[in-house]
Amino acid sequence: MGLRAFSTLMLATFSASLGLAVITPFLPELAQSHGANGFWIGMIFAGFGISRGIVTPFIGKVSDRVGRKIFVVVGLIIYTAVSIFYTKADSVYFLTLVRLIQGLSAGMILPIVMTYIGELSKRGKEGLTTGVMNTVVFLGVAIGPLAGGELAERFGFNSVFYAMAALGAATLLLTVFFLPEANPVQSRKAPGLNGAKGTVPKEKSRPKEPLNVFLRHNYVKSVLIMTFVSVALTAVFMSFLPSVAVSDEVDMMHIGFIVSFAIILAGILQIPLGRFAEHQTRLGQLLQTSLGVSISMMAIFVLPSCPDFKSLMLAGGFMGIGVGIATAAFSYIAIRIGKAIGMGTWMGIFWAVMSAGLVIAPIGAGIIMDRMGIDPIFYSFGIFAFFTIILSIYLARHKEEA
Repeated sequence: MGLRAFSTLMLATFSASLGLAVITPFLPELAQSHGANGFWIGMIFAGFGISRGIVTPFIGKVSDRVGRKIFVVVGLIIYTAVSIFYTKADSVYFLTLVRLIQGLSAGMILPIVMTYIGELSKRGKEGLTTGVMNTVVFLGVAIGPLAGGELAERFGFNSVFYAMAALGAATLLLTVFFLPEANPVQSRKAPGLNGAKGTVPKEKSRPKEPLNVFLRHNYVKSVLIMTFVSVALTAVFMSFLPSVAVSDEVDMMHIGFIVSFAIILAGILQIPLGRFAEHQTRLGQLLQTSLGVSISMMAIFVLPSCPDFKSLMLAGGFMGIGVGIATAAFSYIAIRIGKAIGMGTWMGIFWAVMSAGLVIAPIGAGIIMDRMGIDPIFYSFGIFAFFTIILSIYLARHKEEA
C-alpha cells in the first residue's frame, strides 16, 4: 500500500473523529433546548459509544473473513447521511437516535482503519504508525470543537452538520477509488511515511491461544482496564466540561478552545511517545499508560475548583498531557496483541472496551449530576480512576512475576 492509500485511511480517520467532537461545545445546549435533563445529556453523548460498542466485535470478526474496505465504505455512507439527520432532530429522543446511528458509522470506520494500520505496520515500527494514526484522530477531535463552536456561533447549529456531510461525502469518494482491499491472509505491504512500499516481515510461527484463554491473562486484563478508565475520564471531560464552563460564564467559542487545546497537546505526544513505548517492556508500557491516566485523573479531580477560563485552560492542558501519554502506550500494546491473536477480532474487542468507557461514563455522570450536582461527577470519577490504577498495576505485576 502506497502513500495515497495510507492518506485515504487517515482522511477517513479524520472524518470519523471530527464527527465525534464537532458538536461537543453546543450539544448540551442543543439537548437542553429539547428538554433534556442531566441523564439525557449523558445518554446523548453515550449513544455514540453504545452503538459503536455493539457493532465493533461483530465487524472486527467478520472483517477477518470478508475483507476490510466494505466496512469503511458503508461506515462513510452512514456518516454522511446521519450528518443531515442532525438538522432534522426536533426532540431529545430523535437526537439520541441520531447519535446512536453516528456511533454505528464510527464502529465501521475507526476499528477497521486501526486494523489496516496494524496489519500493514512493519515489525518494530508499530509505535510510529499508531502514533501517526492517533495524531490524526486527535487532530480531528481538536479541530472539531473549535470549528463547531465557531460555525454554531456564526451560522447556527445546522451549518455544522452540513459541513460534516460534505466532508463525509468527499472522503467516501476517495475511499471508493483509492483504498485497496486488505487481505489479512496474504503477504502485506506497509506504508512508509514517504510513500515507500515494504513487505511486512513474517512473525515467527507460534501457536495461537483461543481468544477466551488469552483474555484471562492478567496483563491483557490490565490493558483493557486502563484503556476503559482512560476513555471514561476523557468522556467525562468532553461531556461535562461545557456545564462547568458555562457556570463560569465561558462562552461556546472558548469552551471549544479549551477542548481543542487539550486534544492538540495529546496529539503532539503521539508519535514520540509511541516510539518510546516500542522500547519498553510490557510492564513499562503499562506503567506509561498508568502515568497518563494518573495525570488525567488529577485534572478531572481539580476541574470543579477552576473559577475562570485561564484555570480551565490549565486543567485542560494537564488532561491533554495525560490522555496523550496513555493513548500512545495502550494503542501500541493493542497493535502488538492484535498481531498475536488476530487483528480484526482483537480490534473489535479493544474498541468495544473503549466504547464501554464512552457509554458508562457519561450515563453515570448524568445520573450523578441529577442527584448531587455537577461537582461530584469529577470527584467520583477521580476516586474511581485511582483505585482502578492500583488494581491494574497489581494485576500486571502479578503476571510479570508469575
